[in-house]
Amino acid sequence: MFDFLLSLTLFNATVLLVPFFVVTYFGLKAYNSIWLSCASFLHPDVEFVRYSTVRTLLDTHRNQGIVSVLLSVRGRDHPEAVKRHLHEVVNRREKSGNLAFPRLQHSLVTRCGIYAWQRSKFDLEQHVTLAKFTYKGRAVTEFNIQEYVSEIISKYLPSGISPWQLIIIPTSEDHHYILLKIHHILLSEGVNIGDLLPLIPPTRPSTGPFVSKSPLVEVVKKPVALPTMREKLTEEISNHWNEFVGSYDPLEKPELLKDTPTLRLFLAVCIVTLVAVIRESRKGFRVVKPDSFSKLKYFSLTMIKETSKRQVSPKNFLLSILKTMSPGNLAMVLFEHVWFAVTLFPIRLPLFLYSESMALYYCFSLKYCPYPHTLVGVFYTYVPLLVGSLKEVLGILRLIFLAPRTIIQDILMQEESMQTITLCGRKAVAWSDPVKLESIKNLAKNLGVSETEVILSSVAMCLSKYFSQVEDTIPKELPITMRNINSNYLFATGPQVKFYDSMSGIICLNLPVVDPQSDVTQLENLKLIEGKFKLALEKQGVSHLLTSLQTRAGVLTMFLPSTFASIYLKYLSRKYVVTVTELTNRYPNVTQRTLWGQEVDSVIYWRPPQANTSISLCVNEYADHVKLGVMCDAQLVPHHPFLARGFPQFVKALEDAVSVNA
Repeated sequence: MFDFLLSLTLFNATVLLVPFFVVTYFGLKAYNSIWLSCASFLHPDVEFVRYSTVRTLLDTHRNQGIVSVLLSVRGRDHPEAVKRHLHEVVNRREKSGNLAFPRLQHSLVTRCGIYAWQRSKFDLEQHVTLAKFTYKGRAVTEFNIQEYVSEIISKYLPSGISPWQLIIIPTSEDHHYILLKIHHILLSEGVNIGDLLPLIPPTRPSTGPFVSKSPLVEVVKKPVALPTMREKLTEEISNHWNEFVGSYDPLEKPELLKDTPTLRLFLAVCIVTLVAVIRESRKGFRVVKPDSFSKLKYFSLTMIKETSKRQVSPKNFLLSILKTMSPGNLAMVLFEHVWFAVTLFPIRLPLFLYSESMALYYCFSLKYCPYPHTLVGVFYTYVPLLVGSLKEVLGILRLIFLAPRTIIQDILMQEESMQTITLCGRKAVAWSDPVKLESIKNLAKNLGVSETEVILSSVAMCLSKYFSQVEDTIPKELPITMRNINSNYLFATGPQVKFYDSMSGIICLNLPVVDPQSDVTQLENLKLIEGKFKLALEKQGVSHLLTSLQTRAGVLTMFLPSTFASIYLKYLSRKYVVTVTELTNRYPNVTQRTLWGQEVDSVIYWRPPQANTSISLCVNEYADHVKLGVMCDAQLVPHHPFLARGFPQFVKALEDAVSVNA
């Protein structure tokens, strides 16, 4: 009872705040418009960014959101080929003749506390760098490449130019690396990562429905009964309407116009005429002027045309009343009713009972009703759909009712279990050796869990190893945030590809962490993760949807003042200092190739941690393997490799534990 009253109180408080948020939305819209107008007047030489995202609220001069992608390519490096590709991208034009990606040539500046784009002299050589062949006096090999890449990423992007850079890293072996660093705001300006990477675009469709195996994608299960009910009702209504039109539309049945209609027939023709007027008006509104007078004029002309074609007029209305009240018509109606009553019992009633009995028999014997127009057939078809629809509606309402309590109690009131260090803003990276994707799939199948949960189990062990290495207290549960990204985010190109279409919402999870001093095994910890993960998916459907809408349309930042939103996000990031990003491969077992034909061995994507978040773990699924990448604050150096290095060993340990128990 207490839980119900608490949920009810928080839900009512949220409903009462809705008018406040509506007023806030319009107030913020007016304020931002005035502020941007004043800033544009003071600085006419720049073009201000007129939208806010979570990352723009968290950006600081020393802690910017720089996304990084590392390609490992077989063969020797080809700097000139890379420059030719980037030259084509930078100068690519649309059909209208305008530059497709003008922001690649503009520098990003801050004026009046707002991001703005400033035209500057563009030089491609400032954005493409050929790194040195040696690092700290030694040739670059697989043994020191992680340190080398980490040092490159730790450096800030040059100021005064567009915030993106591509670094080619040669090695002493028969392969090289290509590192792309790009500011997050460029990805909101229509530039895709795949446009800048010198790769052959995927041959498979990059848009359209994509069913991911990750449970992080569809947290709120799509209704099944409701769409089926809608399709059934739409089909029935369409069929009945077509029959109605075929019987009462004078254009379909011209003989209706040869005689004066009855009132019933006249009203039926009026309904057909009204629907025809609405349908034709909707088509015509697309081509006429958008003002109200033009639309009203077109609607009036359409009504005159349709009514004249079907002879719908006041005169015919009066004539239909007179015909309906005529003695001959009344006698005919009386005869029809008497004839129906006389034939109902001796002829129609036995047929009715027979068809209903046969429908009932087939429903029980065949689990199928071949008599859909009987009462039994209607009930057999629509009662299960109605019950299923009611269950889905009640489930959605329950989720909405419990959402305020879930967000406040399970997300906002989360305890801090890991001490947040003083962030320096610079980033360090590392990554693990590859793990065969087939191994993770087999583990998930044998244990009856998802691949995401198997990966989370190994991630938890990596975090435990890190805490042990730095001699820090190992928390029993570590709050983390999780989201899924599919590989379209990295490889897809074209103006129809939007980055937010590849991203899921965010799930918050208390990740159980194993203390090496305890008797808890990794397999037992996986069972704990499974329970908490399923509970989080069940309870956080609304918050997952809200974060997804924020990524797509900036829903939350439209209703919250930027100062309040920034404080709120920094408060949350103190509790969730670790983020986990799952990069799902949309093109399984397909290796990418460069434009000049070289094969790409691996792709590692790093999502930058900001605000008080200090560790970002990215599970990179590519071709037939998975790599765990870590990007963290430079204060965690030199222990940060422990966050990723043991990932393959922990997957192998889980395999051994499963084989022993089997």
